[in-house]
Amino acid sequence: ITEKQKKEFKLLSEQCREIHIPVVREKTAELLCSLVEESKPKNILEIGTAVGYSGTLMLLSCPNSNLTTLEINQELCNKARDTFAKYNVQARVEIINQNALDFLEQNNKKFDFIFVDGPKGQYIKYLPYLKSCLAQNGIMFCDDVLYFGMVQNDNLVIHKKITIVRNLREFIKTIQQDPDFSSELLDLEDGVLIVKKIK
Repeated sequence: ITEKQKKEFKLLSEQCREIHIPVVREKTAELLCSLVEESKPKNILEIGTAVGYSGTLMLLSCPNSNLTTLEINQELCNKARDTFAKYNVQARVEIINQNALDFLEQNNKKFDFIFVDGPKGQYIKYLPYLKSCLAQNGIMFCDDVLYFGMVQNDNLVIHKKITIVRNLREFIKTIQQDPDFSSELLDLEDGVLIVKKIK
């Protein structure tokens, strides 16, 4: 990723935040890119396309990767299409305008790398499907798992977010107790869980 592209992405991320479109935070994005670069996945699945910010970063980090990205909002799919085209990676992307759970229930394709950045309360529902479509030795990168610190600190929990917090705690615990996974929970920005399928 060139210096010019880094500046452009910084600007794009600022623009998205102004209009409340969530994009991956800076240090998390750096970690995501370095993992993609290192693991060289052939097929990447992304849950939560938004404007194509993280999807483009991943594709630029590994020129041989193909991306399947899921986004329920049609308007965001259109914006993402423009982003992918701008960086000339559109030939390696399939944008699917569908609810992630519906896609996962029907999917039978394997992915070497999965970036989970959709609705946080749904992560636990996705998990059995994510596990079955993650290839052997594949990596799953889950963003925002500490949810503004609420997952680790009861004092921070906002009442109307309690279900999301409970679901995220269950998601983390289920992964950590699963012998088929090795995982690392990082207190980076809004919390990242990196999972490797070892069996």
